[in-house]
Amino acid sequence: MSRRLVLLLCAGWMAALLAACGPTPEPRTPTAPPPTVPPTPVPTATPMPTPTHVTLSLDWVPNTNHSGFYVALDKGYYAEEGLVVDIQIPADPAAALRQVATGHTEFGVSFQEEVTVARANDIPVVSLAAIIQHNTSAFAALKESGITRPKDFEGKKYGSYGLPLEPPVIEGLMRCDGGDFSRTEFVDVGFDAFPALVNKQVDYIWIFLAWDGIQAQIKGIELNTIPLYGSCIPDYYTPVIIAGETTIAERPDIVRRFMAATARGYEYAIAHPDETAEILLRYAPENDPELVRRSQAWLSPRYQADAPQWGWQKPEVWQAFADWLYSNGLLPKAIDPQKAFTNAFLPAR
Repeated sequence: MSRRLVLLLCAGWMAALLAACGPTPEPRTPTAPPPTVPPTPVPTATPMPTPTHVTLSLDWVPNTNHSGFYVALDKGYYAEEGLVVDIQIPADPAAALRQVATGHTEFGVSFQEEVTVARANDIPVVSLAAIIQHNTSAFAALKESGITRPKDFEGKKYGSYGLPLEPPVIEGLMRCDGGDFSRTEFVDVGFDAFPALVNKQVDYIWIFLAWDGIQAQIKGIELNTIPLYGSCIPDYYTPVIIAGETTIAERPDIVRRFMAATARGYEYAIAHPDETAEILLRYAPENDPELVRRSQAWLSPRYQADAPQWGWQKPEVWQAFADWLYSNGLLPKAIDPQKAFTNAFLPAR
């Protein structure tokens, strides 16, 4: 019982007792009731905005090129930006650009060479960021094959991923080295290029040194590699993150939020390669743990390399590569490189 109520009851009891023993009191003038105090309103919580669902289409099976996406997912960076990101693995490596160009997915992983060829064919896709600052891809053959230079591709079988960019790049390399492109044969191997090479179904393939190159080391397979970076082909960005022009024009806030979270993911991967490898393995447990860990250690410092920030793209890199393709007759028409990429959606640093 409250102290106030006890006092009130005691006061009432004393009044009754005095009334019984003393004279009859004069009538009291009625008083107005105390004013009613309105109850304090209880604040209601502001409803959280509904998360926005977006889709990212990878270029290949999950690997260390994609680590930053999975870090951003695992650390909640996308959720902090109000995004639910669905990461899809395409049926074939060329699917990502098609899906982005047609609006079926908002974002994709592609390559500068693929974007350049697409722009020359009026396909409106734009590169938003360079995942790796310099080209880490190479053509590879078994050491016993004797293939050591592009001219040696003559009379040999190439294990193709089925990408439209492969013929012009290989033709350009062979021409630069005095080779005859018409004398190399393309064999479609899809995602299974490395096993096809090891099993000698093909003679050479296009690999990423951070993945296939390290896989070969682990398995004790000796390769001859012809890196694209430093060859007669100008350096270019591979892979890159892409979006369609329509998505950029109509949903710029979504693009900015997606890129902000993705940049955080890759920056974390640069600083924490060991933890990043374990995160990737949780989302892609089918991968060889040793391969993922060694690949991540090799690749993390190469994501940004000498760029002012992760994802940064230089106009001169886009210009030089587009000029090289066009001057070698590998594009149907010249493109405006400034429309093929943008740094506008990278976080301010």
